[in-house]
Parts: sequence; structure tokens; C-alpha cells
Amino acid sequence: MAVQAPLPAGTILIVDSEALGCSGAVFRVDPSTGEAALFALGGELLGGTDIAVESGGGILVTKDRHFPGTGSLLRLDPKTGDQSEVSSGGKFSAPLGVAVEAGGSVLVADGSAGGFGAVIRVDRTTGGQTVLSQGDGAAADPPVRAVGLCVAPDGSVLVVEQNMIGGEDLSSRVVRVHPVTGARTTVTSGGELRSPTGVVVDAAGHILVSDANAFPGSGGGVIKVDPVTGAQTTVSCGGGFVAPGAIAIEADGSLLVTDSAPGGSGRILFRVDPVTGAQKVLASGGQFTFLTGVAVVR
Repeated sequence: MAVQAPLPAGTILIVDSEALGCSGAVFRVDPSTGEAALFALGGELLGGTDIAVESGGGILVTKDRHFPGTGSLLRLDPKTGDQSEVSSGGKFSAPLGVAVEAGGSVLVADGSAGGFGAVIRVDRTTGGQTVLSQGDGAAADPPVRAVGLCVAPDGSVLVVEQNMIGGEDLSSRVVRVHPVTGARTTVTSGGELRSPTGVVVDAAGHILVSDANAFPGSGGGVIKVDPVTGAQTTVSCGGGFVAPGAIAIEADGSLLVTDSAPGGSGRILFRVDPVTGAQKVLASGGQFTFLTGVAVVR
């Protein structure tokens, strides 16, 4: 299982929160063949919620507190898959998303920190935690909570928030957070957004959101959001989607979307054409159990 060479650029990494007898795992997927291989297993990976890759190759995984242990941020060695803890406890309550800033600091979207969720900045070396932006979901019942995030090319932080995980609510939204002041601005809300789960930004600056319950009757989909006006357009819906989860973007702009809906055609990694919305199954079944995060090695 040990990997002795750096992961090639373009390699796809997936965190599976319950793989192989509820041990939790990270899989590596060949972007050409879709062949999946085990990269790391067990340890603290049970309950893994998201994954990101650092510029130096380190692999970061967030873990939810509702599984054994406490909410935490892990780092996997990119050659061996060995696990080490970057940060745990403290301000973490339910870490659900992770992203890396240009300077190397790590951002974690926590769905419950401070009572209404927060974006927490973590020092990649010391593990020190600082709240960058506190959620303001107190007005909703239940509150709107952060579930995923990414860093835009200008350094701003884009956060997807929903008020029920796996439910449906028209107050779900995309929020832009200033990377210095933490000031929050709603980019878009409502519309087709019901249970947004992941967010990325393409080369043109468009915001792309995966949503498990968008487009009622169509099994969720991917929505493009204009970063200035907040206007929403459909990228892909229906087809093989049951409940799209995590989303990542490849170097050529193709989208990677996980789908782990129980009882459906779940446990799938789709590649989605960002122009036509065409869906292609890249990897599925096998040892996959519940895919919660996807990232691409640069």
C-alpha cells in the first residue's frame, strides 16, 4: 500500500469516510483509466469529510467529530500515506470542508463551530486555529451552516452554506469571505440551491457548485454562478446523478463530482464536461462506500 514516488500531477484523490468495514480510506484514481487504488487506510480516516492538496504535496483531510475522536485536520505523507495530526479540538466542532490558501495556510469550513458554523484558518505548521469568519445563520431555523469552501484566484474564500445536510431549503447560499477582514457577502442564494455540498472556481472565475437536491426530480446537479451578478445557470443535472457530493476541477477544466447516495447508483466518481454537462462515469463500485471529498494533484 505504501507509495514510494510522488503522486503524478493529475492524480485524483478521494476520501471515503466509511470504506472497508468502516475504516475510512483515501483512494488514488488514475485520471486516464479510472483505476482506483488504496492510498491510505484506517487510522483517523474514519469520518473523513474532505480532502485538499498542499503545494508541497501534503494531503490534507478533515474529520468530523461525530465519528470516534474529535474534529480534526490530518496530513498524509504524499509518498507513503502515513498520517499525522495537524490540528484537533479547539474551535473545531464539525469540520466539513478544507482548502489551502496561496501562502500555505489551511482553511476549514466547520458546520457547527461557534454555534452557527465558521471558516477557521489553521497554521499549517503549528496547527494554531483562528476564526476568519463566523457564520451568521442564527436567523434561520435551523441555522444556515458552512459545509464546503474553496479559495478563488483573487484570494477570497467562497463558502457554500445550507441549513440541513441532505434536506432541502431555499435559503441555501454561496458566501464570499474577505481573506483578511473575514467580511461576508452573499453571492447568490435560493434559486436552484437546495443542498449545496461543494464549490470550485474555474479559470474564467465562474463559481461551480455541486448540489445534492437541486432540480427536484432530477437527482441534484452542478450549478454555475456568475461571480458578479450571482446569476445561476445549469451545468449538469439528472442523468446518473442521485445526490452529487464533492466537486473538484481538473487542469483542463473538466469537473469531478462524487455521488454516494445510498440505495441509488451511488459510490460513483463522475467526470462532467463543463460546457455540455455530459456525465461520464470515471470510477465506481469496488471498494468505494461513501465518498465525501475529491481533489486533484497539481
